[in-house]
Amino acid sequence: MLLGTAAWSEGPVERRALVGRLGSGRLADLNRIEAIRLRKLGEGDPDRLADALVPSSLRRLLEGGSRALARAKQTLAYAEKWDRRDTLPTSLAPLPDTVELLPCLPRPSALHRADGTALDRLAVRGPGAELSELPRPGLAVLGLAGGGVAGFCLALEDGGSALLGAWMVDAWPEGDLELRAGAIRRSTPLGAWEGLDQPGLRPGEVRLLLVPKLKPLQELLPEAEVRVATAFETLVLRAGPEGIHPTVH
Repeated sequence: MLLGTAAWSEGPVERRALVGRLGSGRLADLNRIEAIRLRKLGEGDPDRLADALVPSSLRRLLEGGSRALARAKQTLAYAEKWDRRDTLPTSLAPLPDTVELLPCLPRPSALHRADGTALDRLAVRGPGAELSELPRPGLAVLGLAGGGVAGFCLALEDGGSALLGAWMVDAWPEGDLELRAGAIRRSTPLGAWEGLDQPGLRPGEVRLLLVPKLKPLQELLPEAEVRVATAFETLVLRAGPEGIHPTVH
């Protein structure tokens, strides 16, 4: 299951919501779809109940614990079946090119390095962000109520905060982590981190895992595109107009 946060325009207002990625590539608005599902089941006040069961915020969902995560998985499965019938309206599942994908958790409850030192949780950025230092990509773990692990996302420490991928995957990702910048390519298997013990996490906390040993980039030219990729996501970032050098940030 892939969960993220997206924003899109609905007339004069902006909708920002928890979304799940469907097999077709469309993004299911899980809160609204859960409300419709509850209405069809005859539940009273389905909108309020949906806000409690599958809220429109990933952080609130993680605060709901394993039951809330399981409920979101049920809602996503319901949306998937609806989408396969080709009757799921775009108001409930917009196309990816009509939305802005944000960091999967735009405002974590806490943000820490692997050693436990704090980073600025209010300065988290996501897809398309401008790098302020040479990239050292890895994964981050997201906390669930009860001290458990909700899932993992792409992550880089940058500028005293972090850049997070658009998607949280709820199981350890398979394959390789790849870094691309122009003709340069670096990769490492993700299996090297699997099974590492994590200290108790607060719900909605993001903790960066130890960065894998990738040969560092020497520099980035102005406006250079950087891609950090796994099987579940390619995170596209860029250097600033002055580029990035090892001793100049």
